[in-house]
Amino acid sequence: MQATVAVLHTHVLVVILFLILFTAKAVMLFLNKHSLLDKAKRYTKALDMVFGTLILVTGGYLLYLYQGMQGWLIIKIVLVLLAIPLGIIGIKRHSKVLTALALLIFLYVYGVAETKSLTMRTPGPVTNATTDDDSSPITDAAETGTANIDSKNTTEEMVATIADAQLANAKAIYTQVCETCHGPDGAKGFGGAANLKVSNLSLQDRINVVENGRGLMPGFGGQLTEQEAEALAAYTMTLKK
Repeated sequence: MQATVAVLHTHVLVVILFLILFTAKAVMLFLNKHSLLDKAKRYTKALDMVFGTLILVTGGYLLYLYQGMQGWLIIKIVLVLLAIPLGIIGIKRHSKVLTALALLIFLYVYGVAETKSLTMRTPGPVTNATTDDDSSPITDAAETGTANIDSKNTTEEMVATIADAQLANAKAIYTQVCETCHGPDGAKGFGGAANLKVSNLSLQDRINVVENGRGLMPGFGGQLTEQEAEALAAYTMTLKK
């Protein structure tokens, strides 16, 4: 688990450094600072090679951890493999068009990665529409409120069934593999990590995230038992405000 987290953090750090370096060169190009750009290219040539290699190696490893290939992920990989050489060629040839295109692709890929959607739209809440003549807003609201209360009570009961010893072990696991990104209180948000203090995910949804991963977070289903994954998900619910 520690190795997986280390690879994840290395990947995020390298991507950020690569983008900062590329953006700095792009700014020099757009401002027609060609002599300064040429000097920067000479000094950072080795860094470009190192960053590119690390992005491919760490990204490949994290991809291996994914349970199944989703459409948005495949498109993201293709675009990244396209944008990196496109950006390098654009900077090398002082082509503002290629450089700008690479920047736009990087921005789009970031949006896709954050939303896990090619349209960069997060799924909205599902509403239960009805066309029955005898339905009324008051009745629907009452039923919805009752359902929410029942769901909350069910979740609390499920968390309550987790033994104290299991929660203590889950806290230790959380400290070891989750705290770096989510923080001790769940609100750190490093690398796009969800704010667990305000998350409305159900216990089952949290178990799915723990086991299968989400965004840059890898899944730990192969490293945790079902009981450990359930206890860890239950522990994250204790962080809610």
